[in-house]
Amino acid sequence: MAGRIFLAADTRHGFPVLAGQTVVGFRAGLTRGTLSFGDTPIPVLQESRSRARFGVSATAPVTGGLGIRFSGDYVQAGGGFALDLSGFVPGLDQDGVPPDARIKAGLDLDYLRFSALARAALPMEGRRVAAYLLAGPFVGFNSGCSMSVEAQDMSIGADCDEADLDWPGTDFGVSGGAGLEVGVSDGMGVSIEALYDLGLKDLEDAKTRVLSVMAGLVFSL
Repeated sequence: MAGRIFLAADTRHGFPVLAGQTVVGFRAGLTRGTLSFGDTPIPVLQESRSRARFGVSATAPVTGGLGIRFSGDYVQAGGGFALDLSGFVPGLDQDGVPPDARIKAGLDLDYLRFSALARAALPMEGRRVAAYLLAGPFVGFNSGCSMSVEAQDMSIGADCDEADLDWPGTDFGVSGGAGLEVGVSDGMGVSIEALYDLGLKDLEDAKTRVLSVMAGLVFSL
């Protein structure tokens, strides 16, 4: 097993180091997405949405315990929010409408995201287990956008194009996270990782935030 998966144990130093091989990985999991808004005249209450993520990667060693992971992922992002209109619309509490009435809305956003993340091995005992940290930039291309609105007893949903919402086609930001790999056979291992994507592009006065938890398989070439 030693020297076959990407972060194999080197007993000369007592901690995992790069094995000098390229490793490919396949992973899938769940996302928890939100949209971060700037200053707004009406209070915006964030709501998260749980969806899915899957992708492939290739990790190349650089030096010592460092490598670069190139990834392509299908990421379901977006989020929900509520506008608290009480105090902003005169007479809102009349005609049976409660004073704390809110309009809820949500966006479901699908992205093809590509990233180049630095990968650093963490000191860890054991020949079959390896831990690592990830950090680096990503760029995403929007492949789907839909929205929904709820107010009192009314609920509507539509594609962003149908709703005349000209959502930007690209997004970019930085990602960071940590993971664990366990060797199960010669040249193959299972992985589990948590990754947080912090969108930096201003998208219609909002920025994307996505927390992903994924599991997968890794193979050394």
